[in-house]
Amino acid sequence: MDLENASQWAEILGLVTILGAAIYSWFQIKELRRSRDSSTAMNLASNFQSQDFVVGLTSILNMQFDPIDYDADNPNDFEALQNHFGENWPKVMTVLTTWESLGVLIHRGNMDFHAFYDLFSGVVVKNYEAFSFYLEPIREDPDNKDMEWFIWLVDRIKEYEKEGSGTPPAHIAFKDWKPSERK
Repeated sequence: MDLENASQWAEILGLVTILGAAIYSWFQIKELRRSRDSSTAMNLASNFQSQDFVVGLTSILNMQFDPIDYDADNPNDFEALQNHFGENWPKVMTVLTTWESLGVLIHRGNMDFHAFYDLFSGVVVKNYEAFSFYLEPIREDPDNKDMEWFIWLVDRIKEYEKEGSGTPPAHIAFKDWKPSERK
């Protein structure tokens, strides 16, 4: 083998090596994203099992008042709302600000929308509806940034479902699911 042939084979080998590294990197990046999404979902689920979050969410879901009776612009009504929740008010705010934070994380691509949707879309929409008397006027005011990402997140959930992309409740959608066999 002369020097010219050897150099051509070296170029081919170099090209194959570069292509192999690129393909390997692509698979590694794909696996890293899958791992990150799984880790995010697990952290998301575990964070929402804190006592403050559970108490706040339960307080919202079980509240016994009609939001129509409240006016967001009336400070007395807002104070009445705080009094209604009593010592659980900070926990209720923990829930609402958590939804706000998740809106930002999803928008920036730091959290997978689909994992969030599967875990919490129903309760997020219910929370929004419970506080609609307060949130709807914010939506109408282009200068008000209060709870803007919570509102944005609810809009994305509703759009996703309106497009037919949403899933039915898990107990219906996956009623025929069976775990895989142990190996």
